Amino acid sequence: MFTRLFAAILVGGLVLGAAGCGDDDDEDPAREDTTTPTAETEARDLTPQEIVESLSRSVVNIATTSPSGAGGGSGIVWEDSRHILTNAHVVLGAGSIKVIDPKDGREIAARVVALSPCDDVALLEVERGNFEPAPVGDSDELEPGEEVVALGYPATYTDQGSSKLVVTRGIVSKLNDSLDGKSDLIQTDAAINPGNSGGPLVNRRGEVIGINTLTFLGQQSQNYAIAVNEAAFVSEKLAAGKNITYIGARIRANYAGLAQELGIQLAYADGLLITGIDTGSPADDAGLGYSDLIYYADDVWMESIGDFCDVLRSRKPGDVIRIDITRTYRDGSSEDLYAEVELE
Repeated sequence: MFTRLFAAILVGGLVLGAAGCGDDDDEDPAREDTTTPTAETEARDLTPQEIVESLSRSVVNIATTSPSGAGGGSGIVWEDSRHILTNAHVVLGAGSIKVIDPKDGREIAARVVALSPCDDVALLEVERGNFEPAPVGDSDELEPGEEVVALGYPATYTDQGSSKLVVTRGIVSKLNDSLDGKSDLIQTDAAINPGNSGGPLVNRRGEVIGINTLTFLGQQSQNYAIAVNEAAFVSEKLAAGKNITYIGARIRANYAGLAQELGIQLAYADGLLITGIDTGSPADDAGLGYSDLIYYADDVWMESIGDFCDVLRSRKPGDVIRIDITRTYRDGSSEDLYAEVELE
């Protein structure tokens, strides 16, 4: 089952205006104020309710299927009514991808234009739908302490199907953080749940300033979003249809208890666990499979996803990477193998 995650979004803002003052003798009642309003004077804070209403057709529910079961996440309508920005981990390894029309609930098939697993950004395309591009802000203008709002479609106690848009609020806790090969992360304390991955982090003017990406279950206030300026930089490259740092394997850092969570047997509790493979991808062609445990990539010991991304980013498309794995079988036996994977 795919883990769905999210982060927070700015909600606040100031209502700016101007008021005149002075003696009655100095004022001409007949004189009109010809001052032209500016974007700054017209800007105002939106309430969480107004943000939900304004972005109701710009945040979508994404449903996926894969050999390991049903999954999905959230997405942001990006630049036009046909493209959706989301996390790469939401769609990587999926056999089918559908975007739920927020107006009438229709399921619309979506295709991956391209994705970057190490940046955790994917660009999708749909042929039609009642979608509106989300307004995009400037994440470089954020400051710690600003209010944020997170939107998405997480599974909840009463709504396991994630059919309703969910909103939470918090503040920006920290900026420019790095984790697992991803940089320019925004930490917030807005509550998150599986299913928010790929949904927007929104500022007080209702502008997207981040993509909700990661949370630490059991930890307080450790929720992360990719800054929208970084996501836009990556998406511009993906628009050309070329994947980045891609071999077609969905991986998770292994830890005690993960095997039980996924219902598989593992001989070890370290390394990186493959939890999905794209059909026809370099990883698939090289013979890698679900539940294989990666412990070396080009002779570099794998302790984190960041280690794996460092190797991928140090290579160019067409380079062949040796990946050493341990494969565990249903009877509990295991063997050490290696695969030679060509980087796209």
